[in-house]
Amino acid sequence: MRKMYLLPVFLGALCYGQVGINSVTPVSTLDVTSKTTDGSTAEGLALPRVTGNALKAAETAGVYGANQNSVLVFVTVEPDPANRTGQVEGMDAPGFYYFDAGSNRWVKMISSGATTAAVTQLSCSTPINVGSLEAGDPAAGVSISIPYTGGNGGFYSGMSIASVGVTGLTATLSSGTLNNGSGNLVFDISGTPSTDGTATFDISFGGINCGFIRTVDPASGFADVVDVIINGQTVQMMTRNLGADTSLDPNIVVKGIHGNYYQWGKRNAVADANTPATAPAGWSTAAAANGAWNTGTEAVPNKTVNDPCPTGFRVPTRNEWVSFNTNSTTSNMGTFVASPGSATNFTVAKVFTNNGSTLTFPTAGYRNAASGELNYRAYNGFYWSSTENSTNAYHLGFGSGAVNPANNYYRPTGFSVRCISQ
Repeated sequence: MRKMYLLPVFLGALCYGQVGINSVTPVSTLDVTSKTTDGSTAEGLALPRVTGNALKAAETAGVYGANQNSVLVFVTVEPDPANRTGQVEGMDAPGFYYFDAGSNRWVKMISSGATTAAVTQLSCSTPINVGSLEAGDPAAGVSISIPYTGGNGGFYSGMSIASVGVTGLTATLSSGTLNNGSGNLVFDISGTPSTDGTATFDISFGGINCGFIRTVDPASGFADVVDVIINGQTVQMMTRNLGADTSLDPNIVVKGIHGNYYQWGKRNAVADANTPATAPAGWSTAAAANGAWNTGTEAVPNKTVNDPCPTGFRVPTRNEWVSFNTNSTTSNMGTFVASPGSATNFTVAKVFTNNGSTLTFPTAGYRNAASGELNYRAYNGFYWSSTENSTNAYHLGFGSGAVNPANNYYRPTGFSVRCISQ
């Protein structure tokens, strides 16, 4: 067996910044020249070959995240149908796939002759809406899922669609691959609606043209952000949880201000206050990788594309939650109940007073990491930070007594999110 010693290659790379294989004059970072030209030996680059089930296991272990953006592999066998969720959703055939950290998905590479996405029906009239919109307020935690049937497993490019009627909003669909059969297209809504009324988004996808709408509520007159003191500086904190109804008074605890639940490190909400307490279908137990929400440090955080907070805001770090709690006084609103909480009690909250500002944190409980079931509503509140702790992540947690601003728990758990300014 012939052996190739790569040390000289790597030393050359350190010295010159370029690597040549079968070439002493590389013209790029990596220049691979064929060894023969007469067809007598196999030539080419053999990329890592893995199965779809192996990539699903890697998702569960939190292997692929922001640092693995653009990684390329060849999938030899598609994952089992039951495993086609999360990062490997839509992976239903062998082929080359690259990891897109922005959408947290493996995306199939296609040639000019590859299958183009097509569907038999888009249900624009029956969308799945998450979050609410209010005139003059930046969209936060808002998305629209459009069900489809008759998907052909084809690849589709991302798109951005400006709203008409009520202007100022954009619906963004990340690139991906359709399921064979039924599925959902998830559009993230960003921007600031110009007025109240109906925002319409007209789409052309997979041979189907249709439009979906979102209602924009009138401006409420309630403050959306307030000034707080964190680490000796004045920053802004949103007065509501992500996904809460922005037309409601943020300091009166009702169902509408509880907002969404997010798994750590992921952009899209996994549940909201209206989601049944039972285990939802398709719950992902995969943990996001380190750096999914912050590729910087706690002292100098750097927001990622997976952070669900709106433009100009981000998920706080652990140290920021600690400082926020240190600079606050707290009181309770409503009557905290005993474990395991109450799925129908939306009247309990912890109230923080910081820098003269009042912020009400609903005691929303959490969605179980393993099943997605609701636990501890009206008993405990949990708010994610962007900071990892080994294979878990830190969060601010509270019950009827003291606040723990640096607790940690499983990353696939669904917690509330409260954003601060960047």
